[in-house]
Amino acid sequence: MGHGVRWAVVVLSTLGAFAAPWTLLTLTDAGPEAALALASTTSAAVLSAGGWFAARDPAPVHQAAGAPPPPLADGPLLIGPLPHEPLAFQERAELFEAIETGMQHNGVTVVCALTGGRGVGKTQLAGAYARACVDAGWRVVVWIVAEVPGQVVAGLDELADAAGVKGGIQDAQLSAAAARRWLEGLRQPALLVLDNVVDPDEVARWLPRTGPTRTLITSTVRSVTHLGSTVDIGVFTREEAVAFLRQRAGARDAGSQGHASAEELAEDLGRLPLALAQAAWVIRTQGLTFSEYRDRFRHSRLAQVIRRAPGEPYPMGAAAALALAIEHVQAGEDAAAVRRVVELMSLLSPSGVHRDDLRSACEDQDVSATDDAVGRLCEASVVTLSLDGTTVLMHRLIQRIVRDQLLEEGRLGTRLTEAAAALRGLLTQADSTTATDAADRGLTDHILALWVAAVPLGDADRRALLDLPRAAVRLLVARGEVVRACSVGRDVLAEHERLVPSQDDNLFGALAALASAYQALDLYDLTVALRERTAAAARERFGPHHPRTLEWVNSLGYALEGAGRLDEAEALHRQNLADSLEVNGPDGQTTMRAQINLASTLRSKGDDAQALALFEKNVRDNERGLGPEHGSTLNARGELARMYERVGRYEESLALHDLVLADVLRTERNGSHLHLWWSRYRALALQGVGRVDEAIEELDHLLTLGENEFGHDHPLTMEIRIFLARAHTVAGHHSQALQLFTQVAIDRRRVLGADNRRSLNARRNLGLAQLAAGKRSRAVSTLRDVLADYERVLGPAHPYTEGARADLARAGARSRRQPHGSGNALQRHVPHSGGRSEA
Repeated sequence: MGHGVRWAVVVLSTLGAFAAPWTLLTLTDAGPEAALALASTTSAAVLSAGGWFAARDPAPVHQAAGAPPPPLADGPLLIGPLPHEPLAFQERAELFEAIETGMQHNGVTVVCALTGGRGVGKTQLAGAYARACVDAGWRVVVWIVAEVPGQVVAGLDELADAAGVKGGIQDAQLSAAAARRWLEGLRQPALLVLDNVVDPDEVARWLPRTGPTRTLITSTVRSVTHLGSTVDIGVFTREEAVAFLRQRAGARDAGSQGHASAEELAEDLGRLPLALAQAAWVIRTQGLTFSEYRDRFRHSRLAQVIRRAPGEPYPMGAAAALALAIEHVQAGEDAAAVRRVVELMSLLSPSGVHRDDLRSACEDQDVSATDDAVGRLCEASVVTLSLDGTTVLMHRLIQRIVRDQLLEEGRLGTRLTEAAAALRGLLTQADSTTATDAADRGLTDHILALWVAAVPLGDADRRALLDLPRAAVRLLVARGEVVRACSVGRDVLAEHERLVPSQDDNLFGALAALASAYQALDLYDLTVALRERTAAAARERFGPHHPRTLEWVNSLGYALEGAGRLDEAEALHRQNLADSLEVNGPDGQTTMRAQINLASTLRSKGDDAQALALFEKNVRDNERGLGPEHGSTLNARGELARMYERVGRYEESLALHDLVLADVLRTERNGSHLHLWWSRYRALALQGVGRVDEAIEELDHLLTLGENEFGHDHPLTMEIRIFLARAHTVAGHHSQALQLFTQVAIDRRRVLGADNRRSLNARRNLGLAQLAAGKRSRAVSTLRDVLADYERVLGPAHPYTEGARADLARAGARSRRQPHGSGNALQRHVPHSGGRSEA
């Protein structure tokens, strides 16, 4: 059964689950709030369960050669870089038992924190527990590296997508919350591992609170102990350390003397598991005795370059052993390839590097050379692989040792430059595919890790890297991690302000990146402040008539319109249009953008006559200056077609929409974003010429395309659902319209949050639909509640607030003698915002 059929079943089931309690409570006069509450709860439960069913892959995925096979439909769901079992893994039975005891101690929801210094084996022990859960047939095992703010949200967002509960949710925090609820609702055991937690407070809010999911935390931060049962992990015992060395090293030392030498070496290394693994590999591959190895690492030049950081709990001997192993693994015929991989990995995120990205970063050497280097490093325990083999991981302690060595040898700057070039190459690949895929592969974390690694070099070297953290902010926005994008964007802007002059191009870029993040969150007041600052700096640097200044002013006008400051937006766009005409003439790109944005603002203000004249002129100017097939011309025609429909010129609107869609389908596939965008407006024109049934049929088809292409919860899909509901209202199908409007109100609240302006607009649409259906008291209640929220969220003077206030007044004054089903009134009074789609 394909996705489309599955979603059709789910949607019909959800609508039925809403309609039954709604109808029952309405007949019993239980009141609109009680009816809506029960119907919403019932339909949301059906949709949540059905979402998982509908999102499952209908057929096996064909894998590329060498790729791991996909999990079986009834097999475990493995998320994140769960580490593979290392060579000669040392069983620590008493600690394993302590974890199990801690898991059972706290009842249903359990957090077991593994605390201890770096290199003592916390991650490997957690990995062993996770692999045991997989072997035991647990349904879900999730591994999240949680050392950087936002990584927990990103990991849970990935889980939501894999579990089928994300749908079209764009905000990663809302998606993460959906994943947590999904974990809480499981009936079978599941494991959530949060590795290397540094901020217990950030983690606490995302822990499952009910259900059978067990949570395992590793950290060096003692304050995690308040989250649940604690298992302290120290270094190996003397017996464990000696057993590990003798098992893995294969040293030539025999008898009691060999045992004593192994004990002495273990003490030299502080019995640190990570250091013991490195030493054992060097001993085995070079055929050394324990005594010979002790003498070698004591006199190693690398032992002198390791700078012990304040508070580090490991002995210097351990650092020397790690450095000696790194030196040894970089020797041999493939030394250059191995060194390249080691030094690159040390500068990237410890959450792991996807093997394909590692190959791309080392594209100047053969893929086989890179893969062989990874294999050699795995044998030496310098890196490990995730359980599925797709991710290469390097321990944080090893990363620091390699970076310290590079700094001491004066090569850190060169390697940072090479790593930055590799990341830029990956960003270029992301531009040719999708930025979302790049963010999914951890590119953002690699950029931020590289930025931190450059701190020892000073400000001059970091200035050369400023483009990368800006790109990280853009990737986070593309990934839907807009809350984290705002946080990172503020830090990035602060660094730019410190490192470059006030009118530097890099600073303009940082301001633009943060403004885009704020705009993605509908934080238009903050967006306006940044756009104003950028425009002022551009005027000062380039002058008021420079093309770049005109572009920044245009962006400011767009933000002002979004903030509801329409008079200011109009004045700014008028001045910008005049300046653009003077500088670039009527055919300049800035002129055409200023013109269409001014028309959009006038439309938002309700000045239809001026808006229509400008839209018509914009089409003529685009056709003359850019040609009939240019994308800007297509957009201009589409906006004019919308304007014709708005002022009642339906035949002209329909004809122009047909022309636009013919142009779209010459370059875009049926069901593409652009096709769905303009087709829904064509349906409005169909309604205007009286072909309402045809409009409903077309919107039904578009909704199916949207659900198949983008998912049930995608913003575009929900907007099509609203257009369909309006068409049913025009046709007098009030029952179907109310069900659709109500479902969108529920979905937007769940996907976008209660205070998102699109969620408020959905509730306002519902109130107007209730009014059109003759349910006056219910409409008044709905519109009164949403008006209060508009005033609280957007302020009393925002155009949406004023529109909602007018809607409520009209609902209160409406005569019961008026005919029900005034569909055109509904269409005219839904929120408008010019070029934006604010259905």
